[in-house]
Amino acid sequence: MSVRPATHGGLWYSNSSSKLAHQMEAYFMKAASLKEQLYGDDDVTGPVSGARILIGPHAGYSYSGERLAETFTVWDTSKVKRVFILGPSHHVYFKNYAQISKYDYYETPLGNLPVDSTVSKALASYRGNRTGAPVFKYMSEEVDEDEHSFEMHAPYIYYRSKGLAQGVPSIIPIMISGMDDGTCDDLASALSPYLADEENTFIVSSDFCHWGYRFGFTEYLKRVPSGTNISSNDIVTLTPSTATSPSMPIHRSIEHLDKLAMLIASKGSHDAWKKYIALTGNTICGQRPIYVILKMLDKYKIQKPDLFQGQSVFNWINYSQSSPVRVFKESSVSYASGYVKLAD
Repeated sequence: MSVRPATHGGLWYSNSSSKLAHQMEAYFMKAASLKEQLYGDDDVTGPVSGARILIGPHAGYSYSGERLAETFTVWDTSKVKRVFILGPSHHVYFKNYAQISKYDYYETPLGNLPVDSTVSKALASYRGNRTGAPVFKYMSEEVDEDEHSFEMHAPYIYYRSKGLAQGVPSIIPIMISGMDDGTCDDLASALSPYLADEENTFIVSSDFCHWGYRFGFTEYLKRVPSGTNISSNDIVTLTPSTATSPSMPIHRSIEHLDKLAMLIASKGSHDAWKKYIALTGNTICGQRPIYVILKMLDKYKIQKPDLFQGQSVFNWINYSQSSPVRVFKESSVSYASGYVKLAD
């Protein structure tokens, strides 16, 4: 049996099973206190019935660990047997197909997660409606081991599911890079039947804004958005000599930009999401996996047209930044925790 090694263990998180378990226990305890700290009487700290779509970051745990714990705290594990993880490609570029893992297991310091080879083979045989070309291809071992967007979620999946009566679920890592709308439709069509099955969970592995010169993104909002209303006139590209408003420090502008994206995702419109990304250029690394999920939800709503009536599609728990950017030379990455509830 082939095992993908935990290549970022000891670097981005502890590779000691005892130390990692202790650290994650602390993260989950903090997530369990979120009700009192942030939300008053609104209980967002326990499992949410039907929370089968999750979204969380994939940075080192010192940055993203608390947000991941919040995401996985609400996870409805009552029936889960498979977890599809949709993540971006950070090291290689490819277009108009997705890549899946050919490993049998993903190693974590807490225990190994099996990869569902049966589902992977079914996806590898799937052909696009438009071109008839493969929609999924296997990634090389080198590409798989370099990518961190799946690995950073794997210990959390194991930690939250290790005591389940049905056992630890299998995973299906799906890497998404460049794609046109036709490919997005094909991916949504291929994955939608799995979304309809209550034994399946879908995870979007995504950080939010990567801000700074080193990321090639220094956009700045000149005003606080009103709802989802924003235009190109509201955004300026900062340079070292650009003056910013004291009432809108850069880190606050980043937050408003991200929370506008979160608000749009909560509305559930893939068209609005696409327009937002085109207008702002926000460097949300999982923007395409989010787009695929929104397309899948369009198909899901055909089966359950009343599901999201008067309710948010994406529900957001918390948000943070790696550091508060105040001057042009600084940089940051943003992180958010959230879920979609697929139950009446």
